[in-house]
Amino acid sequence: MDMSFKNKIFSRFPAKYISYKIKDKNKSKEIINGYKAIRKNNLFDDDFYLEKYPKVKDSKMDPLLHYIFFGFGEGKKPNNEFDGVFYKNHYDDVDINPLIHYALYGINENRLIKPEKIDLSKFGGSDKNILFVLHEKIGTVGGTGFLNMDIIHHLPEDYTAFILTSDGEDVELWHFNSHLEKIANYPISFSTDFSVIDNEDNIISQSNFDSIFFNEDLAIVYEEILSKLNISLVHINHLINHSFDLIDIIVKKSIPFLVSLHDFYYICPSIHLVDKNCQYCDFKCDDCGGISKDDTITNDVILKKWRNLSKELLKKSSCNIAPTQSVIDLYSEIYPEIDNFMLIEHGVNINVSSWTAKLSSKPIKVLIPGHVSPHKGSLVIKNLKKLDKNNSLELHLMGTTIPNLNKYAINHGKYERNDFNRIVSEIKPSFSLILSTCPETYSYTLTESWMSGLPVIASDLGALKERITSTEAGWLVDYKNVEDIYNFIININQNDYQNKLSNISKIKFKDINEMCDSYINLYNNLTDKNV
Repeated sequence: MDMSFKNKIFSRFPAKYISYKIKDKNKSKEIINGYKAIRKNNLFDDDFYLEKYPKVKDSKMDPLLHYIFFGFGEGKKPNNEFDGVFYKNHYDDVDINPLIHYALYGINENRLIKPEKIDLSKFGGSDKNILFVLHEKIGTVGGTGFLNMDIIHHLPEDYTAFILTSDGEDVELWHFNSHLEKIANYPISFSTDFSVIDNEDNIISQSNFDSIFFNEDLAIVYEEILSKLNISLVHINHLINHSFDLIDIIVKKSIPFLVSLHDFYYICPSIHLVDKNCQYCDFKCDDCGGISKDDTITNDVILKKWRNLSKELLKKSSCNIAPTQSVIDLYSEIYPEIDNFMLIEHGVNINVSSWTAKLSSKPIKVLIPGHVSPHKGSLVIKNLKKLDKNNSLELHLMGTTIPNLNKYAINHGKYERNDFNRIVSEIKPSFSLILSTCPETYSYTLTESWMSGLPVIASDLGALKERITSTEAGWLVDYKNVEDIYNFIININQNDYQNKLSNISKIKFKDINEMCDSYINLYNNLTDKNV
C-alpha cells in the first residue's frame, strides 16, 4: 500500500489519525471509541490481518486503522470469523465501519457476525431463478458490479435474482429481495487472476497448470447451488476466480447461460492483453510477459488450453454480450468460428451537466478520472508531468491511482457516480485525459467525462478509439509517445476545442432503462424456451 509520509506518522497515534481523517467531531469521536472497544474486546486479529495482507505489513500502518479506513472497502477481513460485508447488509442501521458498529452496539445485542447455515432450497421456489456470476466481492464492486446491480434492480417481479461471487479466497452467495442478503459463504481458495498487473504471487507453473481450470470443491458448490436454487438461467458477468466446472455442470443440467465480455479474459489470462511493461501486447504472444508465470511453462502451452476451454465456453453460451463493436472484433480475430456475439451498450443514469467547459491556460487544467493503474496509464501520466518543466499543466485526479501520483497531481480522492458532475464543475478542467495502455471494452469514465461537458483526450485503442471516432467528441493520441501528447495538449486551439464541445452536445447516451430492457428481453426468450 502506498501511503504519504504524513499518513505513516499519524497512523502511529490512532486518535490523532482518526481526527485527522474524520473532520466531523461527533463522527470522529464515535470512530475513536469504536477503535478502543475493538481493542478492548480483542475483535481484531493483527497477526491474521498482516499475514493475509502483506502489503499492509510493508506499509508500517496500524493494521486496525488500515481495516477501518481502507481494508473493509477493499473486501479485507479483520479476523477469521467476522464477515463485515454480511453484517453491513444484514442490518440496515449500520452506517459506519461494521466492526466498529459491532464493537460499540452489536456485541451487546448478540447480533450475527456471519451467515447462518440455511437450506438453500427454501429460496428456489420461483420459475425464473437467475444466477449472476461475478468475481468482485459485494461492497467492493466496480463497473461490472454496478452493471449487474442495475439489471437486478430492473428485473420483473417474476424473476428471483441470486449473485455468486468469488474473490479468490471466499465464494459468496447472495439473494436479492428488495435488498441484498448473503445466504452462504464457502471458504474456498481459488484464484485465476494471472495478470502481471498488481499480482501477488499468483503464478502459473508446470506443477499447478492442470489445477487452475478445475476444482472439485467448487464443483460441489456449483452443483448444490444450481440444484437447490432451481436455477433457470445463468448470466456469467465474469469467470475470474471461478472454475470451468461451472460450465460443465450448467451444460449437463441444460441450463441456458449468457456471457458478458467485460475484458479479454477469455482470450488470455493476462486479462487486459498487456505485456510485461503493461502495454498492449497486440497479440505478440511468444514471450509477452503479460501472463504471471514461471520459467517451467511457456505461453504456447498456457494459451492453447486456455483458448480451447474458452472457445467451448463461448460456443456453448446462448449469447456473448459485448458493450462495443471493438470487443467483438478482437474476440472474432481469435475465434473466427464463433458467431453468437451480441452488442448491448452499457446504459447510464443520464445526468448531463449544465456547466460549460472552457479552454484554460496558465495552467491548463486536466482531469484524470477513475482507477488509474499502470494499464490505465498511471506511468504515462507520471512521465507527462515530468516533461512539464514550466508547470503549464495542472493535473487533477478523481479516483484512485497505482502507484501514488500525489507528487504530480491534485488528488480529489474517490467519488460516487452521482457526484462526478459537481466535482468537475468545482475543478473547472478543460478536458479529461484517459491514457489506457491496452484496449478498453467500454470506459465508463469516458461517458462520465462527456456527460460532465468535457471533451476527452484518449488512447488510440479499443473502445476509446471506436467511441471517440464515432462522436468526434475528443482527440486520439499514441500513449507510447508522451512528448507528442504533451505538445498536443499545450497547442490545442480554440476552434478545435469548440468543435469538440459542440459534438458532445450531439451524443445520445443510452440510459439504464434501455439497456435493461435489452437484457430482460434476452432473459425472457431464454427462460420461456427453457420452460
